[in-house]
Amino acid sequence: MRTKSIWCLAAAAAVLSLSACKAEEKKAITIGASNFTEVNILGNIYRELIEADTDIEVKTSFGLNGASFCFAALEKGDIDMFVEYTGTALSNLLGQPMDSDPERVYETVSAQMRSEHNIHTSKPLGFNNTYVMSVKPETAEAYGLETLSDLIGKSEELRLGCTVEFVDRDDCLPLLESEYGVKFKEVSGLDASVRYTAIDSGKVDVVDAFSTDALLYKLGLTVLPDDIGFFPPYYACNFVRQETLDKYPELEQVLSKLDGRIDEKTMADMNSKVDVEGKSAEEVAHQFLEENGLLGR
Repeated sequence: MRTKSIWCLAAAAAVLSLSACKAEEKKAITIGASNFTEVNILGNIYRELIEADTDIEVKTSFGLNGASFCFAALEKGDIDMFVEYTGTALSNLLGQPMDSDPERVYETVSAQMRSEHNIHTSKPLGFNNTYVMSVKPETAEAYGLETLSDLIGKSEELRLGCTVEFVDRDDCLPLLESEYGVKFKEVSGLDASVRYTAIDSGKVDVVDAFSTDALLYKLGLTVLPDDIGFFPPYYACNFVRQETLDKYPELEQVLSKLDGRIDEKTMADMNSKVDVEGKSAEEVAHQFLEENGLLGR
């Protein structure tokens, strides 16, 4: 009888111990990010937002080597979410032909991520980080440049300074030349930052840029709207493992707070605070959340 009592006590202690372990089990997720300023800022915005609104511990894995690496980590479960762009997801991650229609691209990406990879695609964060052709305001006035069509018509009179990638990619300068008869007076392949120095000093007249480049706004360049739908859409979205959302359903409402909240100018300003002013991505992310009243539960 005494042995049976001891066994019962031991069993009860084991149950209590197991219950205590389960109670102490921490909720935790990992946010990943590639190796450039913009996605590091966005990753920190999501990190602080989740930590402020939930009891989930957030770990980070930033500086990963590009979109494909992040995607592989997401599928393996090494990370739970990361920010990427619709155009990149469509062609680089899903292997689909490029499309210039933003809504169609988003719907294709969202549907295929869900059906083939069990990954949830957030609504776009608001900004489209795509190519934009840009000139100084005085150049725009002198040549009557208001749109990409205008630039195409005046290309023979203007000097282009662009990244080597823009020269080499089939869907960039080569396509402008073959499909629209573009023939710039001079083309210089330059490093990303050097092309801004070149246009600022008057060595070139036109540069390719990304719509959230900090220097685009710092130098006060005029962006020529893509009126012909030439450049693919690259809207930022958050890609999240559906298993993570199922495990922590409270995340869905928290993550949706960023849907449509960041436009090109706002993102460029945040990039500038890091790349030009030398602030940390964490500091800039916190400032954005505070200024937009997003830290309250």
